[in-house]
Parts: sequence; C-alpha cells; structure tokens
Amino acid sequence: MSNRACVRSIFWWGHDGEDDKKKKDQIEASKGLISWTDPQKDVDKKKEFVWAPARMEAEAEMVVGTTTGMVNHVDTLKWIDKKVTKNPWHTWMTNPVQWRETMREKQYKSLVLSQVFLRDRLKALGPDLAAAHFLCHRNCKVRFRGQEHWTELEPDGTLNIPAIYVAGWHIEAIEASTAELVYEGLQNFRNLEYLKWLDLSYCQHIDEWCMDRITGEFSDSLEYLNISGCRGVNWNGLEVVWRLRNLKTLVIKDMDHVQDLTLICLLLLDAIPGLKIEGAEYLDMELLEGSQYEHLMLDDEGSLPKLEAGNVGH
Repeated sequence: MSNRACVRSIFWWGHDGEDDKKKKDQIEASKGLISWTDPQKDVDKKKEFVWAPARMEAEAEMVVGTTTGMVNHVDTLKWIDKKVTKNPWHTWMTNPVQWRETMREKQYKSLVLSQVFLRDRLKALGPDLAAAHFLCHRNCKVRFRGQEHWTELEPDGTLNIPAIYVAGWHIEAIEASTAELVYEGLQNFRNLEYLKWLDLSYCQHIDEWCMDRITGEFSDSLEYLNISGCRGVNWNGLEVVWRLRNLKTLVIKDMDHVQDLTLICLLLLDAIPGLKIEGAEYLDMELLEGSQYEHLMLDDEGSLPKLEAGNVGH
C-alpha cells in the first residue's frame, strides 16, 4: 500500500473523492434499494429486475413511526386511522357521529352479553326461580302463583326468594315496564307454564322478533299483554298476537306508529273471541263495508267491539 493510501486511510479531511462516491453507490446498490426512474428509459435493463410483491405489501403495512418521516399532523392522523383499534377520544374529536354509533353498538353488545341464557342457573333453580332471579336483577317485578304481593329486588340488593330449586314456585305475572330486555334475554322466559300476565310497556328493544318468541312461547297461557309504547313493534309484530288463544286483554297505548293499526285490531278481535283491546279507538267502521270483515259491523251499539281506553292497573 502506498504512503498516500496510508495517509488517506488514517486522515479524513471531510470531503469524499470520486473513488469514495463510487464505493458508496456500489454499497447502496448492493442493498437492493429501488429508486424512481422514468418508465420509458432503460427498458432493456429493467427487464432483468425482479419484483417482490410480498415484500412490497409487507413494507406498505409497516407501522410508521416518527423516526421514519411522520413529522406532520396529516401523517399522524393517517397512522391513527390505520390502527385496528382507535382511541375513543380520537373518534370523538374527528367523527362524533361515528363515535356515537360505535358507543351505542358497544353498549348494545354488552347488554346482549349480560342477558344470555345460563344453563347452570336453570339447573340450579328451575325455570321459574331462574327467570325470577334474571328479571328482578334487571329492575323488573314478578308475582308467584298463590301470592298477592310483587317480588322485586330490595333497596339493599337482596332478593327474598329461594336461591336453590324449591318445588311450588311458579311465576304467574311479570311487570317489566321500561326494562332493557333484548331478544336474547327472552330465552330466560322459557318453560314458564303458568304465566298469565305480562307487561312489556315502553321497552325500547322489544320488536317483532321478540313478539314472535313471546306469542309462540305463551300461546296457551297468556291472558293479559301490555306492549304500549314499544316503538320497535311494527304491524308484523302486532299481527302475531292472534296466536295467544286465551288472551283477554291487550293494551296498545302510544302505538300510532303501527301501520294499519285499526285493521289489525279488528282482525285480532275476530280471531280471539272475547278479546278486549285498550288504549286505541277505531272510528271509521264504514271502511269494513263490503269487505270480508263486514260481520264486525254490529248494529247494536252496546254490542259494538270497542277498543277501550283507560288506565291500566298493575
């Protein structure tokens, strides 16, 4: 090695010569870096390039950090949007509508999970006591057969009913007005053979699917049903009430949103003998003239099947 080379290897004066620049270019080329070039130039040389889509996709999905060029707010927001789970505070600031819908969805999922059917509870308590525990811990009340008082959760959180199976405890009435019951929670109502009285008024999650399950489960026993103010119940959900063969009283206050409410009420009166419907009134009986339900147009006003309004006692 020459003296000049030795001096060059020991001392560095802060400037690269031509040889140094060539060595750096060779080192960079050996790393496999791809630089942008005009697609129309050096076409023959580019035919020898080997493209690796998997590597490109992996590099595209790499988490971008502040050390790799994320130096402005646009890059920061883009990085946050690419995350699988975004912090609620970010969504609340950038998209309040999405935040509200996301929170509502999470709350509903939590509500569903809290009302799933527990097989072990049924085995330990039997259907009636299991349903009583389920309902009373959700601000509902139940009345057992042969009792006049309502059973509900005490102010101190205690529930004065057996915590193991005891024969003879049968639910006869359920007062679940304004309760946040969902379709999945109705699974806990199964095998209540003595249930005659059910109040689901103003339950926001009761819909036609819930009505289908209720009318199918209690078609032979239910005598009183209150679904007033259940905005999720449409005409289809009200129509299936015809399954309740022994129903004596149906309360449907604040149900003006139901399409063809008057006609459905008339059909129910025809399908269930002796039924009394409270909370709505139909006025135009002449609409039935000439139809297959013309027989409901009674001349005797006293025997007219009116939809009676009035207070509903518990």
